Amino acid sequence: MWCDARFWWYCLSLSSLNSIDTKMLNGPNSQQPWFTGNHILIILIILSVLFLVALAIAVWVTFLKWRLKWHIAAKNAWIDRSVSIARERSKVLEIISSNQSLEVSLSEICASAVILLPGTECSYNIQLESKLEAELEEQPGDRRKEVLFEIPLRNDAERLVGKIVVSLVAGQIPAEDSEQIYTMITELAVLAMRNSQLYQGLVYHSTHDLLTELPNRRLFESQLAGALKQAEQRGSQLAVIYVDVNRFKSVNDRYGHKIGDLYLKEISARLAHQLRPIDLLARVGGDEFNVILPFPEDFDRVHSVTGRLKACFDDPFSLDGNIVTGSASFGFARYPQDGLTVEELTRVADHAMYICKHDAYIAREASGSAIISPDELGLALINGDFRLAYQPQFSAAGRLTGMEALLRLDHPTLGLLPPAAFISVAERHSVIVNIGHWTLRAALQDATRWNLEVGEPWTIGINVSTRQLQEPGYAVSVLKCLHDHAFPPERLEIELIERSLMLSENTVLEQLEQLRRAGVRIALDDFGTEQSCLNLLHKLPIDTIKLDHCFVRAMDDDPRVHPIIQAIVFMARSLGKRVIAEGIEHVGPVPALINMGKMDFQGYLLGRPVSAVEVDQLILTWRSGIAMPDAFRGETVTVNTDLIVTESRNLTGSSDSRIARSSHASPSDIVRSIRRTRAARRVRRERYVNRTSD
Repeated sequence: MWCDARFWWYCLSLSSLNSIDTKMLNGPNSQQPWFTGNHILIILIILSVLFLVALAIAVWVTFLKWRLKWHIAAKNAWIDRSVSIARERSKVLEIISSNQSLEVSLSEICASAVILLPGTECSYNIQLESKLEAELEEQPGDRRKEVLFEIPLRNDAERLVGKIVVSLVAGQIPAEDSEQIYTMITELAVLAMRNSQLYQGLVYHSTHDLLTELPNRRLFESQLAGALKQAEQRGSQLAVIYVDVNRFKSVNDRYGHKIGDLYLKEISARLAHQLRPIDLLARVGGDEFNVILPFPEDFDRVHSVTGRLKACFDDPFSLDGNIVTGSASFGFARYPQDGLTVEELTRVADHAMYICKHDAYIAREASGSAIISPDELGLALINGDFRLAYQPQFSAAGRLTGMEALLRLDHPTLGLLPPAAFISVAERHSVIVNIGHWTLRAALQDATRWNLEVGEPWTIGINVSTRQLQEPGYAVSVLKCLHDHAFPPERLEIELIERSLMLSENTVLEQLEQLRRAGVRIALDDFGTEQSCLNLLHKLPIDTIKLDHCFVRAMDDDPRVHPIIQAIVFMARSLGKRVIAEGIEHVGPVPALINMGKMDFQGYLLGRPVSAVEVDQLILTWRSGIAMPDAFRGETVTVNTDLIVTESRNLTGSSDSRIARSSHASPSDIVRSIRRTRAARRVRRERYVNRTSD
């Protein structure tokens, strides 16, 4: 273009020179036309320049349009690709979150990889790493696929348990975003492995006993239902054996809960050793075991198996240096002679076991393993032999939040018996309904005497059996009793066990709803040891969840319990439930529980169950708050308390000095404790003076 400009400029110069020469030749006075050829040449030059400029502009605009279309097409392709990736990711996440099996999740991940990476094949192996390599080596050389990438699959222990392999078909070119797809598939695979292991862990803990690792009642009943169905289809027979350990409570009281746990584990190991692989041994209660014997050739074998199980208790148990002699009572039921359903067979076996126990001994020493007949329980109710003991519940700050009423039987010959000695018998008969009515009335009378209906929101808790809730008018009778004693419904808390809710009929749930609508609080006792009804927890009218003492005791020796308790506490707090940790017997598990979130505490460390008369003396101290051990504070501050110790000894005696001697207590806590103790002693002294003057 520059050369063309020079050419036209040269032509223009020549035309100018020609014009000048012409003027010189023609003279100054000659007449020339105003429009000459030079003008035409100039116009042509200008038009040519304009044409070239217009052509350049057109070419540039066309280039810009093509480039814009290319950018838009690339952007749309990127958006479509991103939408496709997001859609496949969401589809896989939905499969993973639905708690499908690991195989289903990995199959969906491979299917998404093939969709996002055309021309590839995806496979997974969750058994042995060498298996998939052997399969690849067996392929012919001309058909061998090029491995695009591999994703290892690891368990919680970071051990390799398999891998996902994405291979490129021969002649195909990998996608440009293969690395992005690899990252996404890796994240989904890790998430699928973790979710599968977490779900399997939750299922295992909800269907197995934490201490003995045996199936619990929920799994036992499910397995028994399946065995009955198979027996019906095959026309075969089946037996259920009920095992109840004798005097287990006495072992706990004499040697402690740690030895009691070892005792149960040793019993379960001995019983399991005498059974076939197809037999099922389950722990269905604190000291109760059930056995399923499927397809016995004849029922003589049931007697022989029962004899072998009884022989498990012939040799003493060596438990951490302690020698314990044990025994058990046995009962069994036969299908189809004794029943056709799970309920019928377990009821017959339980009744046979009770008859065996009752025939062996009607009552033992007052060690907690006494057996009382239903008639004796009815007579004790008439004679007024039942008593209530109360155990306080405190917050981490030492504030009283409630009390649990615990039933006791003051037997004329055996002495004061705990519920373990008679409650299982009472629950199998209608006498439990009358005992429950007496318990409610007595607890409300005591609570009214202590003015628990006013002031801070204290609660009084009573234990209720499923048999009581099955009575049609139970909810009405509870509300009437509350009305008669002018006691607020929201300060009464009914405690149920998990099994009561899982096996309850609609009538029971309706009565719970009726009580809950009236304001009565519902507590789930011993959570995590029975059915672990997670799927019903958000639907049931539950206000409080009580962590079973076996979890708390296991925190010192088994760190695997910590995440389970953490999950229960988080779930309960997320649902707005109150949490109570039972079995606080020492400060060992307290720091870990404090770090898990807000909860209340109950146990021997804070207060043993005491009679109503003793509560009369302690209620003022409990109401004003108690001095909690240092472990409940979460964060300790070291102060010099020598002066406070001296003052406390002078004013209140040795009990206050024991509180003040803690080198980690704050001065304000010690002063408040001294004031509360002095006030309590002043009240007791005034009462004593009044009684003496009367």
